[in-house]
Amino acid sequence: MASVIPFSVPSAPSAALVRFVALVLSVAAAGCAGNAPDTILINGKVFTADPTQPWAQAIAIRGDRIVGTADTATIVAMAGPSTRTIDVGGRTIIPGINDAHTHISITPPVDRLSLPFNPTINQIADAIRAQIKTTPAGRLIEGEFGDQAWEHPSFTRAWLDSIAPEHPVWLAAFTGHGTLLNSKALAFVGIDEQAPKTEGGEFGRDDRGRLNGRLDEYAESFARRQRAIKTDAAEVARIYRQYASEARAFGITSTQLLGDYLPAVDAAKALVASDTPMRWHYFRFPIVANGETLDSKPPLPPQPSPNVDMRGMKWILDGTPIERLGFNRQPYADAPGKSGRLNLPAARIDLFVGWAYGTEDPLAVHAFGDGAIEAYVAAVERGGTPEVWKQKRPRIEHGDMLAPDLIPRVKAMGMLVVQNPTHFTFPEIFLARYGKERVAWIQPMKSLLDAGIPVAIGSDGPMNPFLNIMAATTHPTNPREALTREQAVSAYTTGAAFAEFKEKEKGRLVVGMLADLAVLSADVFTVPVEQMEGIRSVMTMFGGRIVHETGAIH
Repeated sequence: MASVIPFSVPSAPSAALVRFVALVLSVAAAGCAGNAPDTILINGKVFTADPTQPWAQAIAIRGDRIVGTADTATIVAMAGPSTRTIDVGGRTIIPGINDAHTHISITPPVDRLSLPFNPTINQIADAIRAQIKTTPAGRLIEGEFGDQAWEHPSFTRAWLDSIAPEHPVWLAAFTGHGTLLNSKALAFVGIDEQAPKTEGGEFGRDDRGRLNGRLDEYAESFARRQRAIKTDAAEVARIYRQYASEARAFGITSTQLLGDYLPAVDAAKALVASDTPMRWHYFRFPIVANGETLDSKPPLPPQPSPNVDMRGMKWILDGTPIERLGFNRQPYADAPGKSGRLNLPAARIDLFVGWAYGTEDPLAVHAFGDGAIEAYVAAVERGGTPEVWKQKRPRIEHGDMLAPDLIPRVKAMGMLVVQNPTHFTFPEIFLARYGKERVAWIQPMKSLLDAGIPVAIGSDGPMNPFLNIMAATTHPTNPREALTREQAVSAYTTGAAFAEFKEKEKGRLVVGMLADLAVLSADVFTVPVEQMEGIRSVMTMFGGRIVHETGAIH
């Protein structure tokens, strides 16, 4: 029999005690009325993410909603003859993780190269030579690279053609802000020497004016869209189902897709067809090519099913410091002649900021460097009043270089930050790019919470939320900005729900909220740091239904 976690209330009357008594009375009244819960989870360590009563022992669920969160004895008293009782044996329960910034690659079938992180071009060449021995001609080959390859002068289409003349090869930066394609891959996505004029991106060319295969920013985005639309609709739905299956094992019950390349109308159909136990929020990604803005308007209906929300748009103002495309107010420390690049002019930024101000379409903007962040904040300031913006919650995606002087301006306009803590795991690169003075304030999280700025966490890379929680609570690049574990879990649940205007539906384990939750394999709040990455969900519930279980709970 599992031991019961101590649960106590203050001995002296207090606001917390009054709230607790009110909760006990409300759940008891529910039981007396004959409305017994369908399921109760007892003998747990429940993190409710509710600051007024953050911890409990047990949860009662009826239908898809939580009807009680209290100590085990109180919840057991609510049970009826047909109530299912699940004893979690002291395990930690948290609200379902809501990944506030992720991407799902939509592509026709590909063979992926086996490469180390940040490979050399020789390692890439060897991997391609090995792969083409088994990959049929015409089938895509894909691999990832880092700054070592990107900065090499030989890293071009001609080099890639010499290795794989008969196979389309697509090499992508792990940052998502640079691509090298060989001639077959360019042809595969319909890009020739008359490449379309894209706003905010460049198709690289050699000394003779011929495409060199290097694409960045919106040029790369255009190519990715061309690839995505060649993917069969049934395959797209399968990809979404596979993602949702893997996510459930981590306790992820909601995900926000930020700027994926499939046109929003096609994504909406595929998400509905996938019919997964996942709450999806898809932000479309407008791309300007040859003067036409693709995906500039939201699809109809904006909510094609109860679990799919297609409202919102994402724009990208700069790249990242890895390839020195993040736009800074001061030059890079290791490249004094470079400050990065602002992808879009002020007029274009004003245009989409104005669209968000005048509609109910949420706005999310990738802004990494302090120059890009300031350009976005200035456009928001020009575009409307703080009172209105606070209701619209404009999002800064990443905001790694959100400088101290910009924090009060972000706060004043009601903006929020969606951060990706895996970005914190490159301290050597950031120190080289920015120097000690700027590294002392980059990638703020604690400072934002202290200033009253809402913070959400998204993966923007590896799906594992516990890897991101580990990075958020250790912060290898700037330890003074590390969060507590409770703050990090809250940012991944309540913060993420607030970022998508869903804080009244999910993100906390309290009465009336959706019963989305995860029972963890280890206590994320106390486990040694080195073990945090290995945490998984042993039971995931979605709307009160068990959608994943490992058999660890009997």
